[in-house]
Amino acid sequence: MNNIDTIVSIATPMGTGALSIIRCSGNNILDITEEFFKKKLTPRYAHYIKFQKNSVIIDDVVAIYYAAPKSYTGEDMLEIMCHGGSVMYQLIINEILTIKNCRLAKAGEFTERAFLNNKMSLLEAEAICALINSKTEEAVKAARESLSGKLTQDILTIDGLLLQTRIQVEALLDFSDEDIETEGLEVIEKHIVDCKAEIINLIKRFERNRLLFETSKIAVIGKPNTGKSSLINYLTNEEVSIVNNKAGTTRDVVSKMFSIDGAPVTIFDTAGIRDTDDPIEKKGKEKAFKQAESANIILYLYDVNIGVDNEDFEILEKLKQTNKNIIIIGNKVDLIAENKLQSNKKKNEEYIYISIKEDLGTSVLKNKILESLKLSINESSPGLSQLEHIKYLNIAYREIDGIKINVEELEIIAEKLKKTQESISRILDNNDDDRVLSGIFSNFCIGK
Repeated sequence: MNNIDTIVSIATPMGTGALSIIRCSGNNILDITEEFFKKKLTPRYAHYIKFQKNSVIIDDVVAIYYAAPKSYTGEDMLEIMCHGGSVMYQLIINEILTIKNCRLAKAGEFTERAFLNNKMSLLEAEAICALINSKTEEAVKAARESLSGKLTQDILTIDGLLLQTRIQVEALLDFSDEDIETEGLEVIEKHIVDCKAEIINLIKRFERNRLLFETSKIAVIGKPNTGKSSLINYLTNEEVSIVNNKAGTTRDVVSKMFSIDGAPVTIFDTAGIRDTDDPIEKKGKEKAFKQAESANIILYLYDVNIGVDNEDFEILEKLKQTNKNIIIIGNKVDLIAENKLQSNKKKNEEYIYISIKEDLGTSVLKNKILESLKLSINESSPGLSQLEHIKYLNIAYREIDGIKINVEELEIIAEKLKKTQESISRILDNNDDDRVLSGIFSNFCIGK
C-alpha cells in the first residue's frame, strides 16, 4: 500500500447512533487540522472544537491528534468524534477527502500500516482481527492472549532454549569422544525433550485458536425419524427443530448458531432423505444435499435398531462425492440389546453410537466433532499466518523429533537443531509474502 497517501474512514458501525468516530492516518494530518480546525492540536489531548469549512460550522466535535510514532499506525493520526448519523460523518469525510493526497482507507489498512511500521507483530495483527470477529467468550479470551504477546513470548522461549542447546552441542563438538561426560549429553537430551513438549503445546494452541476464530458449518443428514432434530436440540440446548414421530416433519433447512467447547458453529437441520412423490419433500431433499456440500462436516444419523441399509449406503456415497468429512452416528442405542450393540461396534468401529434420549455417547460425539472441525478448517482462508505458523512448527517438530542422542552423532544433532531453529525463526521474522499479508488484512473491517 502507498504510505504517501493519508487515509480516512469511519471507525464505528455505519448508521444512526449517538456518536460516530472518523479515523485518519498519514502525512497530511496537520493540513487537515489547519484547514478545518484553524489551529494546531496538542498531541494526545481531547479537544472540543468546531469542524468548519469556509467559516461554515459543520459540527461540534471532539478531536484527538496523535503525533508519530506514538499512534496506532506509527504515523500521524487524527480521530474525530462527531454526532452520529450517516449524513454527518459522510459530510466530514467528504470534506477531508478534498485535502491533497487524502483517500478512503481500504479494509484493514490502518492495522497493515501499524504492522509495516513495526507497531505490532503479525500475530498481534491477526489477534486484533480475531478479537473484533469473535463469536464466543472463549474466542475473545484466546484473541486477548495473543494480543497480549503471550504466544509470541512462548515462541521466543522455545527459540532461546534451542539456541542454548545448540551452544551446548557446539561446545561438545570441540572435545574428543573420550572427553565428553554423560552429564553433558543428559542436559542436551532434557532440553530437547522440553522443546518438543513446548512445540507440541503451541501447535495445539494455534489449532485450537483457529477453531475458535472461525464459524464452522455442520450439516445433520439422514433418513426420516433417525433423530436429527433431537440431536440439534440437544447440541444447542434449545428447541430449534420440531421433534415428531411422523416422517417428513422437517421440510426446509433450519439453522442455529451455538458453540461447542467455545468453538462457534452453525448447525443445519435438514429434511429426512427418502424416496417420495411429495414435491415439497423432494425440494427439501435437494436442499439437504446442497447444504451438506458446503458444510465443514456432516453428521449422518441412522437408527441403530434398523441398521445401515442399502438406501443409507447410497446416500453416503452421494454425500462423499462432494464432502468426505462425514461422521456416521448410530442413534437410539438405548432401544437395542447389548449383545447386538457390541456386534455393531465390532463391525463398524469408526461409527459413533449414541442415545440422545438417555444422553449416552454424546461426550464422545462432541470430541469427535471438535477433532473433525480442526481438520476441516485447515485449508480455509482466515488466519493465513496462523496456518504458516502451524506449518513451520510441524517442520520444527519433525526435525527435533528425529534427533537421537549419541556421541557419534553430535554433528547431525547440531544440524537438526539448526534446521529446527530456522523454522521457529520463520515465525518470529514475519517473512510472509504479499499473498499472505493481503489475506490477513482483507479480513478486517473498514476503519481498522
